[in-house]
Amino acid sequence: MTAPTSPAREAADACPGIARPFSAADGSIVRLRPAAQPVPVGALSQLLDVVAGQDDPAIQLTSRAALQLRGLPDPLTADVRAAIIATGLVPTPSHELVRNLVSSPLSGLDGGGRCDVRPLVAALDEALCSEPALSRLGGRFLFALDDGRGDVVGETFDLAFLATAPDRGVVLAGSRPGGWAVPLDEAVPTLVGLALEFAERTRGGATAWHVDELTEPLGPVPTATATPTPAPARPLGAVAEHAVVAVPLGLLRRRHVDALARVADSVRVTPWRSLVVEQGAAHLAALEAAGLATHDGSPWHRLHACTGLPGCARSAVDTRAMAAELAPELPAGVLPVHVSGCERRCGTPSTAYVDVLAPRSLDDALAVIHAAPHASPHAAASTAPETA
Repeated sequence: MTAPTSPAREAADACPGIARPFSAADGSIVRLRPAAQPVPVGALSQLLDVVAGQDDPAIQLTSRAALQLRGLPDPLTADVRAAIIATGLVPTPSHELVRNLVSSPLSGLDGGGRCDVRPLVAALDEALCSEPALSRLGGRFLFALDDGRGDVVGETFDLAFLATAPDRGVVLAGSRPGGWAVPLDEAVPTLVGLALEFAERTRGGATAWHVDELTEPLGPVPTATATPTPAPARPLGAVAEHAVVAVPLGLLRRRHVDALARVADSVRVTPWRSLVVEQGAAHLAALEAAGLATHDGSPWHRLHACTGLPGCARSAVDTRAMAAELAPELPAGVLPVHVSGCERRCGTPSTAYVDVLAPRSLDDALAVIHAAPHASPHAAASTAPETA
């Protein structure tokens, strides 16, 4: 086996899946990866059935467009595992962790971008799951397919394809300048080849989790440059005849899913804790009545929070309860507001944001938001008690 060419890590990543749940303060965590493909609304309803006995049953949407269940039995029982698998959201148990894939959510729907990447999404997912050696990739390794509008390549990724024309684009590796120009039909083989090289060089992710952690660059010398594209605004509400709706705190609840079921057979999960609902523009009022955010003026368009108490033992506060108090009082602004329960600040936005760290009260949280600069790259202000 080729010797690793990356910094040594103490262990492989611990990203949860159905085969290896993560043990948290509130029970087991399982993460399901739709791989940027449509998620049947019926499957979402089945997942809510799995957590129906919890005090606050919900499906968490992650910043990698995945679906997460918390508070499951620890250890995970056979019947719960079977119920999750029965949703059809774990098509390849051996490769479930490999299906970390995001794509331009509106590609092929709104006339934006330079090509429709939906066929590439399906082809890449199939290729990744068909390659036995890639089952060794870690659960943090992320693929991004951008149709040229610059939305998902603006996020952190390991390997990406950025369309530059309807029939071609550039393959990118981490933050390395430049990439490799390829015709559209060579994008997937190129991405898979680079992923295989990474898996071989890192012994399946045990020594490095990301391309940027390699001591030697991945792949051959770059042959093309990718012109940076400013990330576009993330639309909310009607987009042509379709709809984009934000899920408050990324927690998809029964009333949301029931409303979606009356509108669509499936949805696409975005990396920004929102959903694309095809042909949903005519149903925005019903979706908003169910508690989904359908316009930029909604406080839930800007308000975020980590898991907090009681789910996270490290948290100093119940961040979700604080966010619920804060929502009707949220001052107008541009930057996202993130409530964190501890200094790890899990789930923070990738853009500039207002940092509300462990607030002791609603007044403390509002004081931080009012004092925060509206254009700083990281508006860090803490209301946490001082420690010795």
